Amino acid sequence: MNGVAEWQSNWIIISKLNRGHSTKIGEPKISWTVSLHLWHGVAAGIVFGLLLPYLALLPSGNFSILLDAVVYSVALWIIFMLAPRRLFESAGGARISDPSLSIALASHLVYGIFLGLLVPLA
Repeated sequence: MNGVAEWQSNWIIISKLNRGHSTKIGEPKISWTVSLHLWHGVAAGIVFGLLLPYLALLPSGNFSILLDAVVYSVALWIIFMLAPRRLFESAGGARISDPSLSIALASHLVYGIFLGLLVPLA
């Protein structure tokens, strides 16, 4: 779990939901952690599809769906990984490292590319 920031965050979320208000972080199943992360990706993709008509109204909105998707994925990384980093660290009692955040950014870029390539097919 320590190598990927998203999995660390999902680990903390599942542990807190599973254990209630306990301050001790338990060890949820890896399948739950990965499933929650994949569910977040699907939900974010649906939101992107719903936002697409509004993105076209922006001056650069018609430039490229691929570019919009990559910018969207980086925005998700900032909103859900970078900004709440300290909150997740204090809730989980573990440090989210800079290399882990870099891996998360790289995975978000890959997500954005695939999202930008798949949305026009839908």
